[in-house]
Amino acid sequence: MSTQRQLKVSSRRAWTAVVAIGVALVGCSNGPAARPSGTGQFPGWPGSGTVVANSDFVPVLVSAEVGTGHSRILITLQDAAGRSLAAQAVAVEERFYDLAESTDTPVSQADGTFRWLIPDSKAIYTSYADFAHAGVWGVEVTGHEAGKPDRTARVTFSVRDTTQTPAIGGDAPPSDTLTATDPPAIVAISTDTDPDPAFYALSVKDAIAAGKPFVLVFATPLFCTSGTCGPALDLVKQVAPDYVGRVNFIHVEPYVLEVSGGRIQPAVDALGSPRPVRAVAEWGLPTEPYVFVVDGHGKVAAKFEGMAYPDELTAALDAVLR
Repeated sequence: MSTQRQLKVSSRRAWTAVVAIGVALVGCSNGPAARPSGTGQFPGWPGSGTVVANSDFVPVLVSAEVGTGHSRILITLQDAAGRSLAAQAVAVEERFYDLAESTDTPVSQADGTFRWLIPDSKAIYTSYADFAHAGVWGVEVTGHEAGKPDRTARVTFSVRDTTQTPAIGGDAPPSDTLTATDPPAIVAISTDTDPDPAFYALSVKDAIAAGKPFVLVFATPLFCTSGTCGPALDLVKQVAPDYVGRVNFIHVEPYVLEVSGGRIQPAVDALGSPRPVRAVAEWGLPTEPYVFVVDGHGKVAAKFEGMAYPDELTAALDAVLR
């Protein structure tokens, strides 16, 4: 991805255009029957962009990229009008299918963990699955809610051999990110309203050379339109005190900042789009916020599109510190 390409923020734009990621949808139980609007290549599974049967329960794959191996999956639920159905009262069960092998027998199953993106407003479910190879896979999602019949729907999606972001176990790009040591200098490279100076003491390049695990957060608290970027950084800051001296933490603004009219603003290109910093291209970010965990050998140990919730980040850090 070149530095001239506008980074797609995990925002209102991404939320309302998730089907552009390449998701195919199908509903398949409870509710008035509907005729298919398209035919998929696998029996019982939808083709690209297809919605069938129960349109009142539509799972949407939010993940911008899914790669082979152990991957984190982000799913939300909507009704036919695009309103969110994701709620703490709705438990989600996910069954993953290698469609080239079998359209009827799942290879794995997981319970989606309910997570707020914005409290009382937007939510997702996170889960993890292992994908043996690239190709077309499917997930069958069942929603359970007390006092209501179960609702089930199917989604097909592509698993890639390689992802834009560094692979788990791959080398962390040695980006020469900006650093600062005093408050005025930090303000020039961060839009966090309450920055932790430790998050700006090291560049990614220096953190790799130090030979200590580190967490890298790409997020723009001030210019993120979804309201999730600041909370994504705050969640990492919440975990950081438990790892002082053992793990370094780095925050990188994904956009070049400049002072305009006495205010910090993102620098823009000839088309008026914010200019990503070089590290965005080096790390291959398809969206932001994004969080990475890198081990003491400079290898990517975990990555989180969107928010890395404290339980997830703690588990990843404890694994690299063993």
